Amino acid sequence: MSRHVGLRTARRPAAAACTVLAFALMSAACGGTAGSAAKGTGAAPDGRKAVAKTPATAAVDLGSCGKDSRVVQGDNGPVTVTGTPKRVVALEFSFVDALANVGITPVGIADDGDPKRIIDPVRQKIDHYTSVGLRQSPNLQVIKSLKPDLIIADPKRDSAVEKQLESIATTISLPSSVADYDETLVSEQQIGLAVNACDRMSTALAAHKKVMDQLKSELPAGGKGKVMFAVASEKAFSAYTPRGFATAVLGYLGLDTTPSSTSDVSVGMTLETMVTTAPDVMFVAHNTAKTLSDQWQSSSLWKSIPAVKGNADFSVDGNVWSKSRGTAAAELIAREAIKDLTGK
Repeated sequence: MSRHVGLRTARRPAAAACTVLAFALMSAACGGTAGSAAKGTGAAPDGRKAVAKTPATAAVDLGSCGKDSRVVQGDNGPVTVTGTPKRVVALEFSFVDALANVGITPVGIADDGDPKRIIDPVRQKIDHYTSVGLRQSPNLQVIKSLKPDLIIADPKRDSAVEKQLESIATTISLPSSVADYDETLVSEQQIGLAVNACDRMSTALAAHKKVMDQLKSELPAGGKGKVMFAVASEKAFSAYTPRGFATAVLGYLGLDTTPSSTSDVSVGMTLETMVTTAPDVMFVAHNTAKTLSDQWQSSSLWKSIPAVKGNADFSVDGNVWSKSRGTAAAELIAREAIKDLTGK
C-alpha cells in the first residue's frame, strides 16, 4: 500500500499504444506472429541506458510451438532450443514471472540473495530454488553446478558473461532490466516458446489482459493530470519515461505520464526541473533511507509542485514498481495506483 510523503517525485507520459500491441500479440493463438516496435538507444543521467532492440522484441514467431526443436529470437540472435527444458535458470525477476505463468519453478534464480525480492504473487507459484546471487553479477559456478538445460539472461546486465553462460547451457537473452511493459510481455511469449508451453502462456497472458482491462475501467474518465513515477536515492532522483516498465503500465491505464522523452528509460531530475515538469501526481520509490528529494522538502520550490500542494505524492515499493516487472508486478502497480488515485 502507498503512503503519502512530503517529498516524492517522478515520471513520464504514457505508451499505451505499444502495450495494446503487446496484448494483441499475447491473445494470438500459437502459430501466429506477433510484434513489438523496435526502439533506439539512449543514455539516462543515472546510467539507465536503453539497449538497442533486436529481433527478440521485433517479432515472436510461434509457428514452431509444440515441435521438438524451436528457434527463439533473442537479443543474442536466434537460439535453437531442443526438447522441453526442465532445469531453467532465470537471471531476472520478470523471467521468474514468465516461468511461474506456465507452472515452472526455476532451479536457479538471481534473487540478489534475498527470496523476498521475488514479489508475493510470484513467490506463491514457485517451489524451492537455488539462489545464484546478484542480478548484476550472477555466480557462474553455482549456475554451472545446477546443470541447467536453459538459461534466460538479460542483454544489459549479462552481456559481459554471455559467452560463459552459453558454455554452460543453451542461453536466451531477453530484455528485462530496461524493458517497457509491452517488451516484457513479448519476452514472456518468447519464454513460453522456449519451454514449449505456448498454449499455457497464451492463456496466462489473456487472463492478465482481462485483469488489466478491468482495472483500467475503474479509473474515472478525464485523468488525473500529469503523472510521474520516479526512483529516489541519496544522490539522484530519476523520473522514468514511457520506456520504463512501471510508467508504461500507468500509460496502459490511460494516465498521462511525464516526462515524455522516449529516447531514455529514465531522466535525472533536479529540483528546478521538477518545478518545470510540474507533475500533478507522483509515485516515488526510495532506494535509500535518505534521498535527494528529502533535501528538497523544506524548499518553497518543492512545495509549489502541484503533486505536493495537492497531497498527491505517494511513496511506493521499489521492489514492485522498479525491480520486478512481469504480469504480477503490472497488476500490483495498477491496483496500487488506482487505489491512491481514487481513494478506494
